[in-house]
Amino acid sequence: MAAVTARIEREDLFVELTEKDRQLLALMQKNAREPVASLARQLGVSRTALQERIQKLEAGGIIEGYSVRLTKEVAQNAVHCFTLAALNNKSYPDVSRKIKAMPSIQAVYAITGEWDLIIHLAAETLEKLNREVNAVNEISGVVKTASHVVMETKFNRTIYAL
Repeated sequence: MAAVTARIEREDLFVELTEKDRQLLALMQKNAREPVASLARQLGVSRTALQERIQKLEAGGIIEGYSVRLTKEVAQNAVHCFTLAALNNKSYPDVSRKIKAMPSIQAVYAITGEWDLIIHLAAETLEKLNREVNAVNEISGVVKTASHVVMETKFNRTIYAL
C-alpha cells in the first residue's frame, strides 16, 4: 500500500492510514457490501492484501461496523430534532456519559460559539421526542437548550470526506 498520509492516535487506537486506505474507506462508505474482489480490482491490489487491511482497520477501530441506510419512505415515521445545548464547563464528561446512554440520541457534535453541543434525537412520535428533549434539559450541567424539529429531510449524505 502507499505511503502514510495520516496517523490516527487515541488512547485505545493507533492506525496509520495510507492513500489506499482512504480510497478503500471512500468506496466502502458508498457500498459496504461491495465484494472484496471488486474493491481489490478497483484499488489495484490483491484480494488477500485488501482483506487483511480491512481486518486491520476493523481491529484498529477505524471501521466500527456496517449499517443499512433506509429509504426516506421507510424511515419517514421517525420524528427528528436537533437540540442545541449550552453546558456548565465542568460538566462535559458527566453530560456526555448521560447523553450517550439515551437510545433516542443519534449523534452529538461539539461546536463553537454560544452553544456547546448539537444533539440529534429521533423518536417514533412527537410525544416521545418531547419526553427525550425534556430528559436532556434535566441533565445536571445542561444550562439551556433550544430545539428544532425536522419538518423534511432534503437529503442525508452519510459519507464522510477523508
